[in-house]
Amino acid sequence: MKTGKVVAFLVGTLLSTSTLAQDNAEITINQKAEYYDTKVIAPNIVRECTNLGYKFSDSTKQFLEKYGFSAALQPELDLKTEGFNLKLSILNAVSSGNAWTGHRKSVTVEAELYRDGELIDSFQNARNSSGGFGGGFKGSCQILERCVHTLGNDVAKWIKSKHQG
Repeated sequence: MKTGKVVAFLVGTLLSTSTLAQDNAEITINQKAEYYDTKVIAPNIVRECTNLGYKFSDSTKQFLEKYGFSAALQPELDLKTEGFNLKLSILNAVSSGNAWTGHRKSVTVEAELYRDGELIDSFQNARNSSGGFGGGFKGSCQILERCVHTLGNDVAKWIKSKHQG
């Protein structure tokens, strides 16, 4: 009988657990993904690539909307508020090479999904770029922004695959 009660509890919990799709809920995203630790990122990236965090957040929002989610950017994200909150962070960014020798850029990010103030899942990923077509004519920050744009899609795909229901 104990086993039956445990199974009933687990089934009830699973059935009562809602997903983003079931709730038709809006995902609130921090407007600017901050650097997790500026000590590990080259000072020139922190100083010069001031749009990187905004680009990552904006791209994530755009791709979430493309996949059918409702998303909103907030200047100040309060993770304790009700609903779904997505905290984006840039864990690392590397910029080596140049237009003549070839760009070698990479960005590593983290996304943490909160529901009603509780962390329910997290995702980390990294992307590299040499600049793509015309890379020799692009600046380092532009290429790093290409990375975070793609990472925004990666985050949206992660939410779609794991939390759409």
